[in-house]
Amino acid sequence: MSLTAEDVRNVEFSNAPVGRRGYAKHEVDDFMVRIAKTLSKEDDVSAAEVHHVQFGRPLIGRRGYDEREVDDFLDQIEEMMIDEAGLRPHAYRVPAARDRSPESSAEPVRDAG
Repeated sequence: MSLTAEDVRNVEFSNAPVGRRGYAKHEVDDFMVRIAKTLSKEDDVSAAEVHHVQFGRPLIGRRGYDEREVDDFLDQIEEMMIDEAGLRPHAYRVPAARDRSPESSAEPVRDAG
């Protein structure tokens, strides 16, 4: 599923469950703006940045966004960025040195010694 800048601008996250602080809303919102701008070619957030982003906690007594919802959404964004960049096929490719060529797949030659 491909997300648009508009999808990112309009995403809404639930509050963290009672007893949990969650992620600081303003930090998440600011990062979502950057992602939306990236999808509109106005910024350059990378899949690695999406993967490694960390958000602070809201003030004690306040609830931020539900961590699981934010993380799940960011996982979708990261996957989409990886797919669109064409990185997926190479991520799991076996190095050429380990590929089996016709010569290397022949029966082993016995030592004449």
